[in-house]
Amino acid sequence: MASGSPAVWSFKGLLAAQRLTKNLKERRMLKLGSERQCVSIVAPQVPAFASKPNHKIRLSALQKLLEEYLPQKLADVTYGPKLGSELTKQVAEELKQMVKSLVPLRYKVLIFVALAEKGQEDLLVVSRCLWDPHADSCVSHNYTNGSLCCVACVFILYCE
Repeated sequence: MASGSPAVWSFKGLLAAQRLTKNLKERRMLKLGSERQCVSIVAPQVPAFASKPNHKIRLSALQKLLEEYLPQKLADVTYGPKLGSELTKQVAEELKQMVKSLVPLRYKVLIFVALAEKGQEDLLVVSRCLWDPHADSCVSHNYTNGSLCCVACVFILYCE
């Protein structure tokens, strides 16, 4: 073809070129696709903007923890005013450490422990808070022995 003459394309040549590029694209996609199949996500993480939790908390495990821990800790304790305040703090801290190991990430744990001398009086523990019924939950347990009564409440709140 001379340098000054216009290019002449044939219809057959165009179709052949189109088939060739199509085949090359398909081969390239197959090659890339086979390489991409090897990639896998090891540990999917909750996005920072998620407003609902991925996991539901097993309340039965937390309830069992409270039912086993309180009698073990308070079985042979006799109530005393000084001992009561120290024991309340100690029970709350130990419960907090145990509950945190059972609760998934992004949940906050709030422990409330009330310890009182067992007498002729009645004890009523009430709480109020804003609540998301799909994400937040709570568990409580009452324990009494000959000299004291204890109420332990565990609140688990999803932090957005």
